[in-house]
Amino acid sequence: MRILIVLFAFMATAQAQGVSYTGLCNPTWDCKAVKATWKGQDTIITGWLEQSFGRACKCADELLRSPKDKVIRVHFINSPCLRNRRCGPQEVLAGETVESASRKVVRRNSRIIRKYLAVVKRFKRRLEQSKGNLQCYVSACLECDLSGAARRVLNSFLPRYLPGCNIVDNPLRKKCLPNTICEKHGSNPKLSAPCIADLDGEDGKEVDLKQYYRQTRQCDIRFYWEPKLNCLDPSLRFQDPIERNCRTNKSELYRIGKKTCCSLSHPLSDIC
Repeated sequence: MRILIVLFAFMATAQAQGVSYTGLCNPTWDCKAVKATWKGQDTIITGWLEQSFGRACKCADELLRSPKDKVIRVHFINSPCLRNRRCGPQEVLAGETVESASRKVVRRNSRIIRKYLAVVKRFKRRLEQSKGNLQCYVSACLECDLSGAARRVLNSFLPRYLPGCNIVDNPLRKKCLPNTICEKHGSNPKLSAPCIADLDGEDGKEVDLKQYYRQTRQCDIRFYWEPKLNCLDPSLRFQDPIERNCRTNKSELYRIGKKTCCSLSHPLSDIC
């Protein structure tokens, strides 16, 4: 594996657009269908959430072992479950509130730090099996509600275990920490470079994608998202991510991948 420290040339031309496959680690995920969406492209651009949907994450392993070049962004902690008080036992911050979690992380609570580092180290082992050129972005916490001090503590471990990865800060409402890649979600995130934009929370089928890509052209990566990518079914009651059935019609996954790669990024792809 060779981790690139500098940005790929295509990033400078605003071509780094991908799909945020949040639920990729769920064991029911159709990896074959997802991999088909990169047919005819030189680079896989995607992201996912570690731990919440499953620990094994076999699809992530398959993607990393692909000989294609890759640009990935991965979150380690699920903050939405924290603020909604729905964290399952597998979550790093299970049993905490936003306030208690922030306080304990700042104090480097051994139980929380141990659980967090277990996820980080497992991801490190994934990267060690990767083939091809890899541009890596890592985010300690998805849509994070934790205090800035707590986020700084979580970030402080990342250079040791993932020295070739760019550190991303993805606070829900707070300002991003200095010296990080700022990630914000929604169709109009109002970001300045360096940044990552992700539609997460807004259904891409209902968004003006050309406008979204124009507004975020300064960012390193722009991600497309739909509720299906979190394995969400609005007609069903809430389910813990690890218990969700992420089986999706192959044509649906193909449509989602095609919708992104056939936009401004890859108009010449042979699947368009």
